[in-house]
Amino acid sequence: MPDAFDYLRISLLPSIGPARGRALLSKFHSFQNMLSASEADLRKVDGINTQLSRRIAQALREQRQSGAVERTVDESRRLCERHGIRFVSFPEEGYPSILRSIYDPPLFLFMRGELKRQDERSAAVVGTRSPSDYGRQVTEHFCRHFAAEGITVVSGLAMGIDTVAHRSSLSAGGRTIAVLGSGVLNVYPGVNRGLAASISEQGCVMSELPLDAKPDATNFPRRNRIISGLSRCLIVTESDVRGGAMITANIALDQNRDLFAVPGSIYNPRSAGPHRLLRASMAQAVTSPEDVLEEVAALGRGDKSVHLPPLQLSLNEQRLHDLLSEEPTHIDELAVECGLSLPSLLVDLLQMELNGIVRQLPGKYFVRGSRRL
Repeated sequence: MPDAFDYLRISLLPSIGPARGRALLSKFHSFQNMLSASEADLRKVDGINTQLSRRIAQALREQRQSGAVERTVDESRRLCERHGIRFVSFPEEGYPSILRSIYDPPLFLFMRGELKRQDERSAAVVGTRSPSDYGRQVTEHFCRHFAAEGITVVSGLAMGIDTVAHRSSLSAGGRTIAVLGSGVLNVYPGVNRGLAASISEQGCVMSELPLDAKPDATNFPRRNRIISGLSRCLIVTESDVRGGAMITANIALDQNRDLFAVPGSIYNPRSAGPHRLLRASMAQAVTSPEDVLEEVAALGRGDKSVHLPPLQLSLNEQRLHDLLSEEPTHIDELAVECGLSLPSLLVDLLQMELNGIVRQLPGKYFVRGSRRL
């Protein structure tokens, strides 16, 4: 078995995500063994083509000369010890078992606080950063009820619905998990640092990102897959149709999670997202926390299959889908291949990301999402 921090080491190589990282460690057994790997050796690993093998081999040569990766790992170890942060790699016992079953589980997690067996009974609650009074009341009511039932609430520590969900769970004596789109030593938003500290005492704050990672916009869609992946079901209380909560909803369906939406006023644009999910029969309507508990039998029942309605792609979207693969493609290359301006291309990519058929990676690279046509 590799050293646990080999999963961090391998993530620091170019274009290495969870699937490729696990494939590389499965092939070479340790990062140390990889240091002497040739391009031909690297190409024998699933998902590593000629171009990528060349980039990885170059990165390994630089590591042998500079030791930059090892310095990063040593600094991470030091900071974990100093701040009481746990580092848990994919194969370790402390890694959440429910998270292992998703399409691309993180290679590792940095955790502040602890996970408990009871956290396997969990519900994610997400929504807009600018909720109405109705949205706040509904979220508080649901999360207080979940706390009373011993159900852990999972959310993303963002302003708005996320903050209400975490605070309501804590105030009711329940457990809650916050998944960050930044490093656990760089809590975002900054105004929620105190809340994060409280969560770490009564639950867990976690991230798959380096300890001091900034809250880059590309981090949050990936953060959302962990929110859903840690949960038995997901509830969208309020969101506009292009909100991050809608991305999380699509991810939840891809992960075969139960999806619920709270109906609201037809005059409230913050309810447009839940209403869209309900019209498309992608989510079940809930008007009380009991509806959730009844439907999933206290979150202990097996996952149900969800059949998504077929997508109708525009000509540009179909062209983009055909160009993309599991290998990251930069937005500039997509623009050249499609003959589109960057603003037009970004609009199409955003819509495709909301539908779960495109996934954005750091640096404006894109790959196909987990939803299949």
